[in-house]
Amino acid sequence: MIVQGRLLKRYNRFLADVELENGEIVTAHCPNSGKLLGVPQNAQVLLKDLGLSEKRKLQYRWDYFLDSDSFTWVGVNTHMANDTVGQLIDSKIIEPFHKVISSKREVKYGTNSRIDFLLKTADNDIYVEVKSVHMKRGSHACFPDCPTVRGAKHLKELAHLIENPFYQAYVIFLVQRHDCDFFSVAKDLDADFYQAFLRAKQTGVQFYALSMQNDDLGNCEFFKEIEVIYD
Repeated sequence: MIVQGRLLKRYNRFLADVELENGEIVTAHCPNSGKLLGVPQNAQVLLKDLGLSEKRKLQYRWDYFLDSDSFTWVGVNTHMANDTVGQLIDSKIIEPFHKVISSKREVKYGTNSRIDFLLKTADNDIYVEVKSVHMKRGSHACFPDCPTVRGAKHLKELAHLIENPFYQAYVIFLVQRHDCDFFSVAKDLDADFYQAFLRAKQTGVQFYALSMQNDDLGNCEFFKEIEVIYD
Protein backbone atom coordinates (compact mmCIF):
# COMPACT_ATOMS: atom_id res chain seq x y z
CA MET A 1 0.00 0.00 0.00
CA ILE A 2 1.19 3.53 -0.85
CA VAL A 3 0.73 6.34 1.68
CA GLN A 4 1.46 10.04 1.30
CA GLY A 5 3.28 12.28 3.72
CA ARG A 6 5.58 15.25 4.18
CA LEU A 7 9.34 14.92 4.52
CA LEU A 8 10.56 16.34 7.83
CA LYS A 9 14.23 15.42 7.76
CA ARG A 10 16.69 12.88 6.48
CA TYR A 11 19.12 12.36 9.31
CA ASN A 12 21.41 9.77 7.83
CA ARG A 13 21.72 8.18 4.42
CA PHE A 14 19.12 5.52 5.02
CA LEU A 15 16.60 7.03 7.45
CA ALA A 16 14.05 9.81 7.06
CA ASP A 17 11.31 11.18 9.29
CA VAL A 18 7.97 11.70 7.55
CA GLU A 19 4.70 13.16 8.77
CA LEU A 20 1.80 11.12 7.39
CA GLU A 21 -1.49 12.70 6.33
CA ASN A 22 -3.07 11.67 9.64
CA GLY A 23 -0.40 13.60 11.57
CA GLU A 24 1.58 10.54 12.67
CA ILE A 25 5.36 10.91 12.43
CA VAL A 26 7.18 7.79 11.24
CA THR A 27 10.75 6.85 10.42
CA ALA A 28 11.07 5.44 6.91
CA HIS A 29 13.86 3.54 5.20
CA CYS A 30 15.52 5.62 2.48
CA PRO A 31 16.92 3.24 -0.17
CA ASN A 32 19.37 5.75 -1.64
CA SER A 33 22.95 6.36 -0.49
CA GLY A 34 23.38 9.67 -2.34
CA LYS A 35 22.83 13.17 -1.00
CA LEU A 36 19.45 13.47 -2.76
CA LEU A 37 20.25 16.94 -4.03
CA GLY A 38 17.19 18.63 -5.43
CA VAL A 39 14.75 17.13 -2.94
CA PRO A 40 13.01 20.19 -1.45
CA GLN A 41 12.56 20.72 2.25
CA ASN A 42 9.11 19.56 3.38
CA ALA A 43 8.62 17.74 0.09
CA GLN A 44 5.50 15.70 -0.43
CA VAL A 45 6.56 12.04 -0.50
CA LEU A 46 5.15 8.60 -1.21
CA LEU A 47 5.95 5.77 1.18
CA LYS A 48 5.46 2.08 0.61
CA ASP A 49 3.79 0.44 3.62
CA LEU A 50 5.62 -2.87 3.92
CA GLY A 51 4.06 -3.98 7.18
CA LEU A 52 6.06 -5.19 10.16
CA SER A 53 7.76 -8.51 10.73
CA GLU A 54 10.54 -9.99 12.84
CA LYS A 55 13.02 -9.33 10.03
CA ARG A 56 11.77 -5.83 9.16
CA LYS A 57 12.30 -3.08 11.71
CA LEU A 58 10.83 -0.22 9.66
CA GLN A 59 7.30 -0.37 8.34
CA TYR A 60 7.72 2.28 5.64
CA ARG A 61 10.03 2.76 2.67
CA TRP A 62 10.45 6.12 0.94
CA ASP A 63 10.08 5.63 -2.83
CA TYR A 64 9.07 9.01 -4.38
CA PHE A 65 9.00 12.75 -3.83
CA LEU A 66 7.03 15.42 -5.64
CA ASP A 67 8.91 18.06 -7.63
CA SER A 68 6.38 20.83 -7.17
CA ASP A 69 7.91 23.00 -9.92
CA SER A 70 6.93 20.51 -12.63
CA PHE A 71 4.41 18.54 -10.57
CA THR A 72 6.42 15.40 -11.27
CA TRP A 73 6.69 12.37 -9.03
CA VAL A 74 10.37 11.42 -8.84
CA GLY A 75 11.71 8.04 -7.78
CA VAL A 76 14.52 7.86 -5.23
CA ASN A 77 14.62 4.09 -4.64
CA THR A 78 17.78 2.87 -6.39
CA HIS A 79 16.70 -0.78 -6.14
CA MET A 80 13.57 0.03 -8.13
CA ALA A 81 15.80 1.28 -10.95
CA ASN A 82 17.39 -2.16 -11.31
CA ASP A 83 14.03 -3.90 -11.16
CA THR A 84 12.65 -1.55 -13.80
CA VAL A 85 15.56 -2.11 -16.18
CA GLY A 86 15.16 -5.86 -15.68
CA GLN A 87 11.51 -5.58 -16.74
CA LEU A 88 12.46 -3.49 -19.78
CA ILE A 89 15.07 -6.07 -20.81
CA ASP A 90 12.58 -8.92 -20.43
CA SER A 91 9.98 -6.97 -22.42
CA LYS A 92 12.45 -6.33 -25.28
CA ILE A 93 11.82 -2.59 -25.01
CA ILE A 94 15.52 -1.64 -25.02
CA GLU A 95 16.60 -1.94 -28.65
CA PRO A 96 20.18 -3.26 -28.18
CA PHE A 97 18.89 -6.17 -26.10
CA HIS A 98 16.28 -7.57 -28.50
CA LYS A 99 18.33 -10.71 -29.17
CA VAL A 100 19.06 -11.60 -25.55
CA ILE A 101 18.49 -15.28 -24.81
CA SER A 102 19.40 -15.32 -21.11
CA SER A 103 19.86 -12.88 -18.25
CA LYS A 104 21.52 -13.09 -14.83
CA ARG A 105 21.69 -10.45 -12.10
CA GLU A 106 24.47 -9.50 -9.70
CA VAL A 107 27.26 -11.44 -11.43
CA LYS A 108 30.82 -11.06 -10.14
CA TYR A 109 33.38 -9.44 -12.44
CA GLY A 110 36.41 -7.15 -12.25
CA THR A 111 37.93 -6.48 -8.84
CA ASN A 112 35.36 -7.23 -6.14
CA SER A 113 32.57 -5.89 -8.34
CA ARG A 114 29.19 -7.18 -9.43
CA ILE A 115 27.50 -6.29 -12.69
CA ASP A 116 23.79 -5.54 -12.45
CA PHE A 117 22.93 -7.70 -15.47
CA LEU A 118 24.90 -10.21 -17.53
CA LEU A 119 23.02 -10.83 -20.76
CA LYS A 120 23.84 -13.46 -23.34
CA THR A 121 23.09 -13.50 -27.04
CA ALA A 122 24.16 -16.05 -29.62
CA ASP A 123 27.23 -13.91 -30.36
CA ASN A 124 28.17 -11.92 -27.26
CA ASP A 125 28.08 -11.51 -23.51
CA ILE A 126 26.61 -8.10 -22.64
CA TYR A 127 27.43 -6.45 -19.30
CA VAL A 128 24.85 -3.90 -18.16
CA GLU A 129 25.35 -1.45 -15.30
CA VAL A 130 22.35 0.56 -14.03
CA LYS A 131 22.56 4.01 -12.44
CA SER A 132 19.48 5.52 -10.80
CA VAL A 133 18.94 9.22 -11.56
CA HIS A 134 16.63 11.60 -9.70
CA MET A 135 18.34 15.01 -9.98
CA LYS A 136 17.28 17.63 -12.52
CA ARG A 137 19.11 20.77 -13.65
CA GLY A 138 17.19 22.79 -16.20
CA SER A 139 16.10 20.31 -18.88
CA HIS A 140 18.86 17.84 -17.96
CA ALA A 141 18.67 14.78 -15.75
CA CYS A 142 22.03 14.62 -13.96
CA PHE A 143 24.16 12.01 -12.20
CA PRO A 144 25.77 11.74 -9.72
CA ASP A 145 24.52 14.00 -6.94
CA CYS A 146 27.71 13.43 -4.91
CA PRO A 147 31.14 11.85 -5.52
CA THR A 148 30.92 8.13 -6.29
CA VAL A 149 34.24 6.30 -6.22
CA ARG A 150 32.39 3.05 -6.79
CA GLY A 151 30.65 4.45 -9.86
CA ALA A 152 33.93 5.54 -11.47
CA LYS A 153 35.43 2.13 -10.67
CA HIS A 154 32.59 0.40 -12.50
CA LEU A 155 33.16 2.49 -15.63
CA LYS A 156 36.88 1.77 -15.62
CA GLU A 157 36.28 -1.96 -15.23
CA LEU A 158 33.75 -2.01 -18.06
CA ALA A 159 36.18 -0.16 -20.32
CA HIS A 160 38.84 -2.77 -19.54
CA LEU A 161 36.40 -5.64 -19.99
CA ILE A 162 35.49 -4.82 -23.57
CA GLU A 163 39.08 -5.04 -24.71
CA ASN A 164 37.90 -8.60 -25.34
CA PRO A 165 35.75 -8.30 -28.51
CA PHE A 166 33.42 -11.05 -27.27
CA TYR A 167 32.13 -8.68 -24.56
CA GLN A 168 29.92 -5.62 -24.87
CA ALA A 169 29.16 -3.13 -22.10
CA TYR A 170 26.24 -0.78 -21.55
CA VAL A 171 25.45 1.72 -18.83
CA ILE A 172 21.76 2.53 -18.40
CA PHE A 173 20.98 5.79 -16.62
CA LEU A 174 17.45 5.11 -15.39
CA VAL A 175 15.90 8.56 -14.97
CA GLN A 176 13.11 8.17 -12.43
CA ARG A 177 11.15 11.17 -13.72
CA HIS A 178 9.65 12.21 -17.07
CA ASP A 179 10.30 15.97 -17.18
CA CYS A 180 13.83 15.93 -18.66
CA ASP A 181 14.93 16.08 -22.30
CA PHE A 182 18.62 15.28 -21.87
CA PHE A 183 21.01 13.43 -19.60
CA SER A 184 24.43 14.74 -18.58
CA VAL A 185 27.04 13.93 -15.96
CA ALA A 186 27.26 16.43 -13.09
CA LYS A 187 30.97 16.95 -13.63
CA ASP A 188 31.10 19.78 -11.08
CA LEU A 189 30.04 17.30 -8.39
CA ASP A 190 32.34 14.43 -9.45
CA ALA A 191 35.11 15.22 -11.93
CA ASP A 192 36.61 11.74 -11.57
CA PHE A 193 33.36 10.07 -12.59
CA TYR A 194 33.08 12.43 -15.57
CA GLN A 195 36.59 11.56 -16.77
CA ALA A 196 35.87 7.84 -16.36
CA PHE A 197 32.62 8.39 -18.30
CA LEU A 198 34.47 10.00 -21.22
CA ARG A 199 37.19 7.35 -21.28
CA ALA A 200 34.62 4.57 -21.19
CA LYS A 201 32.79 6.11 -24.16
CA GLN A 202 36.04 6.31 -26.11
CA THR A 203 36.75 2.62 -25.52
CA GLY A 204 33.30 1.56 -26.71
CA VAL A 205 31.09 1.41 -23.63
CA GLN A 206 27.56 2.35 -24.71
CA PHE A 207 25.42 4.77 -22.68
CA TYR A 208 21.65 5.04 -22.66
CA ALA A 209 19.30 7.25 -20.64
CA LEU A 210 15.73 6.07 -20.19
CA SER A 211 13.02 8.22 -18.63
CA MET A 212 10.17 6.86 -16.52
CA GLN A 213 6.80 8.38 -15.66
CA ASN A 214 5.42 7.87 -12.14
CA ASP A 215 2.06 8.58 -10.55
CA ASP A 216 0.79 9.21 -7.02
CA LEU A 217 -0.14 5.54 -6.62
CA GLY A 218 3.45 4.42 -7.00
CA ASN A 219 3.04 3.14 -10.55
CA CYS A 220 5.78 3.72 -13.11
CA GLU A 221 6.05 3.11 -16.82
CA PHE A 222 8.59 3.68 -19.57
CA PHE A 223 8.25 7.20 -20.97
CA LYS A 224 11.01 7.76 -23.51
CA GLU A 225 14.71 7.52 -24.27
CA ILE A 226 16.51 10.84 -23.78
CA GLU A 227 19.73 12.06 -25.36
CA VAL A 228 23.01 11.57 -23.51
CA ILE A 229 25.20 14.69 -23.62
CA TYR A 230 28.96 14.09 -23.46
CA ASP A 231 30.52 17.58 -23.43
